[in-house]
Amino acid sequence: MAEFYIEKTAKDSGEHLIHFANCSALPAETELDYLGSIASYDSAKSAGKARFHAVNACTTCASKYADA
Repeated sequence: MAEFYIEKTAKDSGEHLIHFANCSALPAETELDYLGSIASYDSAKSAGKARFHAVNACTTCASKYADA
């Protein structure tokens, strides 16, 4: 299980980025919603899509998603 967060504010692309809790590019806590302790990135993405229409992986920690 991994802890996931999603950015409340969309990027210029319209997407809200999903981050691991230990991501070095994690924005301030006030700019994030906690998605939960989730077994995989795919599950975190589904949880993110329940809140926002367009979501994507953070590029800084995206390589870890394959292992989550």
